[in-house]
Amino acid sequence: MNIKFSLFDLNTKFRYSLKQLVEFENTTGVKEQKCKTSMILLTGFIIYSIIATFLTSDNYNHGKVTNISIAMFMFCVILLLKKAHRHTMLTIYCSFGVCVILFFHLIMEVDWTIGMDAYWLFILILPFITNYVAGVVYGSISALSGLLLSLLLFDTRLIGYLQPYGQNMIDWFPIIYIVVMLSAAIMEYELTFYQIEKKISDEKIAYFQAERTKRLREQLSIYESNELTIRKYKHDIRHFNRVLLGFINDGEYDKAKKYMRELDSMLEQVTVVSFCDNKVVNELLTIYSSRCQKHGFKLRAKANVPERFAMEEIELTSLLANALENALESQEKAPVNKRFISVDISYDGRKLRLQTKNYCPEKISFNKDGMPISTKVVQSGIGTTQIRAIANKYSGVANFTLEGDTFVVKAVMTCL
Repeated sequence: MNIKFSLFDLNTKFRYSLKQLVEFENTTGVKEQKCKTSMILLTGFIIYSIIATFLTSDNYNHGKVTNISIAMFMFCVILLLKKAHRHTMLTIYCSFGVCVILFFHLIMEVDWTIGMDAYWLFILILPFITNYVAGVVYGSISALSGLLLSLLLFDTRLIGYLQPYGQNMIDWFPIIYIVVMLSAAIMEYELTFYQIEKKISDEKIAYFQAERTKRLREQLSIYESNELTIRKYKHDIRHFNRVLLGFINDGEYDKAKKYMRELDSMLEQVTVVSFCDNKVVNELLTIYSSRCQKHGFKLRAKANVPERFAMEEIELTSLLANALENALESQEKAPVNKRFISVDISYDGRKLRLQTKNYCPEKISFNKDGMPISTKVVQSGIGTTQIRAIANKYSGVANFTLEGDTFVVKAVMTCL
């Protein structure tokens, strides 16, 4: 049982890299949501462009052409989006395409009595739109279209083709745009960071619920098996007593002892279902005790863990389940007469201590960090790595040793 979630590790505390942000933007759920948002925004701009075309003065054909061009261009983007579902790349194409249309509109305007400030205000909100739709990385690339447009028109000789602007507009617009780009990127990064954390949290909850349901089903199966066994022995107990009484009355005490040992061995088929007060520990020990019995040996378990203490249930599950799962996998390769697993887990109000021992049928090597090197064809070592990671998180240690033919796991954690 190796606990690993699809996006990032449980114990990740650092801020996410650009690569991780891009990976998140390309996950199925995010792509579907962003494509849907893009469709809505593009449709809204198309409607606005059509309305603006009809409301524009009949004498201002230059504006009508620009609005119709933007509407047609965005309609083409919608068609591509429906076909390709590549909201990130299409956001870049769309932003640069719109800026190209605006470029020709601005330099070809001949009526300088009509102000162009509204177009530049639209360009200022471009980074917020592109970052929200395409994410920090692709959104920032898309937003560069507005910066390039302003630099091209205000910092080159093309400014002579524009209507007159105030000097502040010419000098400061590119700088203001850069500030807006950075602000939009930071805001989108924080929003994405929150979304990633929420996704991890949701995955943790879903995983825990699935594991809990699985354990409850296994426990229910154990209860049903125990009930059948107990009902069987309850029905046969009078016959057992008569046979035993017959041995005693006949003075055959050796046979009576042997018979009692056989009866005691039969009763071991009833799996212990209460090891301690902690539900997680109790469930896991019950399940692995049943699995051990199916493999022909009995789990030696000692547990003293309260119902509640300062450790997350999902990490307690990972800690104990990984140790027991690795031990049980090892026993499947061992001769039946040598199979054994012992586990001792306790909490003293400050520290949680875990120790497991099991027969080791293979020679194990350890790396320089004291971690066992997997002998599987496809090496993983995730189980032992997870145990140490959890111990480190709780300011503790986890050691793995081989004592003769016995593999020993020891972990101590501070849980206050």
